[in-house]
Amino acid sequence: MSDLLAHIAPTRLVPAGIYGSVAGFPGVTATVVEGLALATLAARKGKGADLRAAALSAFGLDLPEGPRVAEGGGLFAVGTAPDRWLVGLPGASGDDLLARLGEAFAGLASLTDQSDANLVLDLTGPQVGAALEKLVAVDLHPSVFGPGSAAATAVALIPILFWQVDGSPRYRFAISRSFAPAILRALTAAAAPLGFELIGTGRG
Repeated sequence: MSDLLAHIAPTRLVPAGIYGSVAGFPGVTATVVEGLALATLAARKGKGADLRAAALSAFGLDLPEGPRVAEGGGLFAVGTAPDRWLVGLPGASGDDLLARLGEAFAGLASLTDQSDANLVLDLTGPQVGAALEKLVAVDLHPSVFGPGSAAATAVALIPILFWQVDGSPRYRFAISRSFAPAILRALTAAAAPLGFELIGTGRG
């Protein structure tokens, strides 16, 4: 696998393409998610309950306690720490998301735009579980980790946030852009033996 990526500088994203043997269809597909606004949402001291009530009222969004994902009003929220979430809005800009959240949560929370700070990947395919078992120290058995489950973990000693989107299964990684080249190299090394297609990173 080192030979497969030897021509790619460690600081560059792994180019889009097919890696390993793909007989008819890839075992794992990773697709860069475009047009997704992201922001961190943190309750101000003593305002956690009020913030949750405001989210329910404004968006029908039940902010999760713990590492879970919830949806409402076109938004999704991933619990990352006590009274702290990563909130996403597909098809919007970071400014749009901050304006929407700021209006609903004035005086209750601090907001930080994360749209440009993260590379977001969707991972699918019949062998996606086998690839992830090589990468994350999380039990992905459906009885333990299913749709709506989330985890803050590490890939190649680099912290990431990931969650299961649906039962197909489809998983989503949110990766700091500064670490994205290293994460993509680790993902390619794990998935290429299973047949890996990477979409959306450009041709290098």
